[in-house]
Amino acid sequence: MKQVQQRELDPNEILDQAISEGITDFYVGYSGGKDSGIILDIVAENYQDNFRGVIFANTGIGTKATMDFVKSYCDEKKYPLFIVKPEDVVRVKKGKYGKIGDVFSYSSLVKNKGFPKEGFHTTTMRVLKYFPMRKFIHDRIRLGEKPCIVSGVRKNESARRKIKWNSYLYNDGKMWFVSPIFFKSNDWVYRYFVENNIKRSPVYETLHISGDCLCGCFAKKDELKLLEMFHPDVFKKIKDLENEIKIKGTKEAKKYSTWGNGGNTKDIESQTTMESFVCSDCILDRSSTDEDTKRFNDEFEDIEAKLETVV
Repeated sequence: MKQVQQRELDPNEILDQAISEGITDFYVGYSGGKDSGIILDIVAENYQDNFRGVIFANTGIGTKATMDFVKSYCDEKKYPLFIVKPEDVVRVKKGKYGKIGDVFSYSSLVKNKGFPKEGFHTTTMRVLKYFPMRKFIHDRIRLGEKPCIVSGVRKNESARRKIKWNSYLYNDGKMWFVSPIFFKSNDWVYRYFVENNIKRSPVYETLHISGDCLCGCFAKKDELKLLEMFHPDVFKKIKDLENEIKIKGTKEAKKYSTWGNGGNTKDIESQTTMESFVCSDCILDRSSTDEDTKRFNDEFEDIEAKLETVV
């Protein structure tokens, strides 16, 4: 697909270009976050003839609250929802992370390679999101569609996401990604979010992220305490996996037997009071949140104040 770029394009121009090149079926990749929520609004409202529904990757290490939010929101809006998961994909050849016939999953990945760190993020995302989405898209092609995943990826992503994306139209074999807000700034995103009343996962209030994937690659040490406090189901899964690595994990897995980038569940549980944790590393201090979350909060307040003066 040829891309001729003379200037930064608007969302509708990028989507129109995708259609002109033969893509007819839009599936919006939705995580419950602000960027993907904006994309969903743009596509559902302005490209009804092409919008086929929402695709959500159940990574196996996300919060129930995020999943419940996505289901509820799609039900409210009457958007078709397609949930894919790593277990949908079966390994067809022996590799570094398993044998033929194995299903992909966060648990099997951790027991083979240990809890993923920043340097292992690309592989982790391939297993948890990319492979199941690719299978879904290939199944749609077999049904005669000309599909793509419409993504909220932007050229200037947050430091946490570490996404290297060079194009607003990206193809990997038969898999197409279209990124309508690729060129949009944070200011544009925040304003669109507020002015169009876009909803986002309630998990932002506890973890400052959407909560669809808690693989731990970029997790800070305070996040494990937040999981214990607000999302004990995920905390328990991490704790169980730590124990499984000790018993069933490979030699390599045992080198990376703790989630995130500091501490383990045993250490976290020993912090019996909120005070003992907050005094050592204040979880409510904005400086401990991601840069994009802090900026979002600041911009949100500023934009709301400006809108109030208009109204």
